Amino acid sequence: MSEPRLPFTNIAHPAPHRQRVGMLALGFGIVGAPLAWNIELLAGTALSGQQCFPRYLPLAVPLWTGTWGFLLAMSLVAIVIGIAAGLVAWRSWRRTHDEKPGSVHGGEGRTRFMAMCGLLCSGLFLVALVFTLAAILLVPLCSG
Repeated sequence: MSEPRLPFTNIAHPAPHRQRVGMLALGFGIVGAPLAWNIELLAGTALSGQQCFPRYLPLAVPLWTGTWGFLLAMSLVAIVIGIAAGLVAWRSWRRTHDEKPGSVHGGEGRTRFMAMCGLLCSGLFLVALVFTLAAILLVPLCSG
């Protein structure tokens, strides 16, 4: 199969296999895990702060007894979203394996670069999500 060339030039398109992976999949692979971590961190901080420090003095126990369970569930959902983003990025990376032959890593086109960015972002933020889960499990919710 011949590579598509730009008209009136001899330059190949920077992403010859762009039809193999959609932009939505590439975007989800890149921003899925960071967005899940950010929402989980901001919502969890706001919820636990309001539950333990609603007025001028901190409370010894949260106002709502289900706060810890809700924070745990929110963290687990965020981890699942982060894993899904990582799997989508990995699938995109595998689909663009032969985008530009001759590279050390088996391809080096724009689509493959974006898939690799998704793999790196998802992996990094999955570590952050696990640390956030560890904080929920190890740190007491309210210590008044």
